[in-house]
Amino acid sequence: MHSLVIDDEFVALSKMVALLEPFGSCDTATNAQQALELFSQALNEACPYHLVTIDIHLPDINGISLLGRLQAEERAHGGARARKLMVTAESTSSNVLAALSGECDGFLVKPVRRAVLLEKLAALDLLTANVAGSAAAPQDRPA
Repeated sequence: MHSLVIDDEFVALSKMVALLEPFGSCDTATNAQQALELFSQALNEACPYHLVTIDIHLPDINGISLLGRLQAEERAHGGARARKLMVTAESTSSNVLAALSGECDGFLVKPVRRAVLLEKLAALDLLTANVAGSAAAPQDRPA
């Protein structure tokens, strides 16, 4: 599984990478501009992401706006779309509704727990051999 983790908070970014690395490669971005560049590059190189996690509060634009820009980039390139999970410390109903209306595939509340993440990945069919380069789910262990 090829993942892009977008978060401006170093601890949260590092934890998400640690949780996802057992399943494949992870690229990171700390702002929307970096994320858009990496996402576009992956599409142009025919190596698109399977999963993108997006912090809802980024320094340059909010995660909901970034989600829309990523969706537009995918539509322009065609092909399979990445699964996208919004990540935030604020699980307000307005944040959840905004994310879901933006065609987000799920919502994670910080601090992200391994079991919850694995449940989301399984629900999105990202823990199967159908995802290129994926591995079987490792034993659930504390983060």
